[in-house]
Amino acid sequence: MSSLKILSKNVFDNAATLVMAVGATASGFPLVNLKNDYKAKTWRSTDLSSPKITVTWSSVQTLSGVALAFTNLIAGSTFRVYLYNATSSGTLLYDSGAVSISEGYTAPAGFTSIGSASFAYGGGAHASIFFNSIASVRRMDIEFTSSGNPDGYIEISRIIAGLAIDPGRDAAQGAIVSFMDSTTSDRTSSGNLITDRGTISRAIDFSLIQLNPASRSIMNNLFRYVGKSQPIFISLSTSGSIAEDQLFTQMYGKIDQDLALEIPMLNRYNTSLRVIEL
Repeated sequence: MSSLKILSKNVFDNAATLVMAVGATASGFPLVNLKNDYKAKTWRSTDLSSPKITVTWSSVQTLSGVALAFTNLIAGSTFRVYLYNATSSGTLLYDSGAVSISEGYTAPAGFTSIGSASFAYGGGAHASIFFNSIASVRRMDIEFTSSGNPDGYIEISRIIAGLAIDPGRDAAQGAIVSFMDSTTSDRTSSGNLITDRGTISRAIDFSLIQLNPASRSIMNNLFRYVGKSQPIFISLSTSGSIAEDQLFTQMYGKIDQDLALEIPMLNRYNTSLRVIEL
C-alpha cells in the first residue's frame, strides 16, 4: 500500500439525494454547487459548529476515499465522514472520527477572505481521508466544524468520493509542485513597471518507477478512463490529520501531458504524470 492515492470516478455526482441534515445553506450557495467543477461556485453554510451534509444513492457504492477540494477550512477545523448501508437509519459501516486540519494558509495579497473570491489567485485548501474499501454504502454523512473561521462561514467548492486508486508505489524522489502565475508586467515609456495581475494555479509533476505488472494494469486503466479530459483528485501524502505537507501535495485537476508507460526491464514499468489544478 502506498501513500499515493487517486480518486478518478466520483460517485458523489451519482447521488440520488443531497440535503442538509443539520444546519442551513446560505442563500445563493446551494448544495448542488458541490457537483460542478467551477471552483468559484461553492456551497456555503454560516453554521461553523455542526453543519452536516447527507448524500444517498439508489444503488450500493464502494468507497475508500473522500476529498474536499477548494475550501476555506482553517487550522482547527474538522470534518467527519459516516457511511451507512441504508438511505435512512441502517447500520454504520464506517466512521472516520473527526479529521483535524492542523495547518492553514493566509489569504492571497489583496484579499481579506480565504473563501471563493481568492480561489483563482492561490487561495483554497484541500482535505481528504482514505480508508480500507467499504462496500454496500447507500448513505454518506459529512459533518464539519470551523470555529473562529474569519470568513464567518464554511465554504466548499467540490466533494469527490469513490474507490481510490492505489498504484502500490509512492511518487519517486524529485516530485515538483509548481505555482503557475499568469501575471504580466510591462514597463511604460516613463520607466514605471505596470503589472496586470493574473490568476495563480498549481501543478504537480512526479514519476512512478519500478511498477510491477499489477501496478501497470492499474495505471493503464486510469489512463484509458480519464485521459486528459476528466478531473482527478490526487494526494501524494496521506495521514490521519491534515498537516501542511498534505495540503501542499494534494490537488484536484486534470492530467496535462501525453501518457506513456516505459518498459526499462522485464516486468518493470515507469511512468510520469503532470496534473494541473482546475
